[in-house]
Amino acid sequence: MAGSLDNFLHDPTDVGALGEEERKEFEEWVSKILSNPETISSMVEKALHDGMQSEWEEDSLGHKFKLGSYYPSLIERCLRLQAYSYLYPEPPSKEELAIFREGSAIHEIIALSLRRSGLVSVEGSEVVVDLVFNEEAKLHGRIDDLLLIRLSGESNSNFKLFVPLEIKSAQSLPDEPKPSHYYQLSTYLLAKKFPMGVLLYWAKRGGGVKAYPISRDDVMYSVLRERVFELHEALKRNDFPQKEAALNHDYFQCEHCGYLERCNPFLINSVSHGSKIALFDIDSTLLDPLPRRKAALRELGLPSTMRPSDIDNEETRETFWDLFNSPKFVELDTLIEQGRAKVYEQIELGRVPVGISSSRHDVLVEATRARLANLGISLANLILRENGNYDTDLRFKLKWALRLETNYTVSEYFDRDATTCSMVLKSISEVREKKSAKAGKA
Repeated sequence: MAGSLDNFLHDPTDVGALGEEERKEFEEWVSKILSNPETISSMVEKALHDGMQSEWEEDSLGHKFKLGSYYPSLIERCLRLQAYSYLYPEPPSKEELAIFREGSAIHEIIALSLRRSGLVSVEGSEVVVDLVFNEEAKLHGRIDDLLLIRLSGESNSNFKLFVPLEIKSAQSLPDEPKPSHYYQLSTYLLAKKFPMGVLLYWAKRGGGVKAYPISRDDVMYSVLRERVFELHEALKRNDFPQKEAALNHDYFQCEHCGYLERCNPFLINSVSHGSKIALFDIDSTLLDPLPRRKAALRELGLPSTMRPSDIDNEETRETFWDLFNSPKFVELDTLIEQGRAKVYEQIELGRVPVGISSSRHDVLVEATRARLANLGISLANLILRENGNYDTDLRFKLKWALRLETNYTVSEYFDRDATTCSMVLKSISEVREKKSAKAGKA
């Protein structure tokens, strides 16, 4: 190719056409570039990032927040997160920019492939849709693609059906549609009275695809309306809706939220920021659950000395754990006297006692709180295992100790397991050292 960079650099005719001073300057410039080639590679990286940033900014112009107009893609997520995203929009990270552009590219590939198939017709892309609830509030979104499906009836009649298609890329194909995607597509179905739509997932690893048919569900109208109204009324008052993810114990969503520091979901309402706290493992320092376990075994007609792991029948074993993890027998938990003494001791030292348990499910919060109160122990907060959390005992306790340390000083940690106790205190110490070093540099 005559005008290629390769010819320009190596064709002696081109260089020879330059004057002596220009040739000397050019050669020095090339030598400088070759001595530091990272300059060019950095320029390419910056060009790509700036281009993606520019594309995102152009796309964002059509997404400026207006009070009363909310996004279907967000409406299933934590209400507090939604409020922050509208009032304090943050520019995307480099990773988020790449994901945004990758998603756009996948959408273009799928739309082009559908057009070429001859089986369906793509009648429109980025089709604007409004689901209006009243004169003040609505959901405002855009359908990725609107397909026209042609099918033949029994009488050989050709019927046509509009089907909205929502395209999502993921690392791997999900076993079922994700709730946020279901809410989003349901918005479009309700707004335009489409009988059904399709959620299409594209696996970025391997390129597999999976399409899920979604039927219009009129009950979803009430669900969407209530969520929109709760968000809208809070924003109208210049207030914020509840910290929904934290209240629902969806801490995974909290820790992966861009507004984690602003929201501060791990601040205990009854304990002032900066307080000193003492963390107690409930089931090894305060309460003995053995009587509760024996009662659950007797309920099933099993020996009270039997270990749960020795129950051979899987259904019986599951029933045992359901009983053990229900509030029914919590009042049988007995007090560990040394634990109560330690609680009082910590209170006298000015530390706020907080309870934690990886073996109790959060459905036992109120029953456990009542049992402790009846035994003369009042804790500022109880942290129990939330539904769907399968962390090990150590990981669960360590994670929560570090979460609490972001708002408080965890002065003491009490646990019968010496290894767990040591690991928790060591990790807290390391976090403090890093904070101190960072503050020193600042």
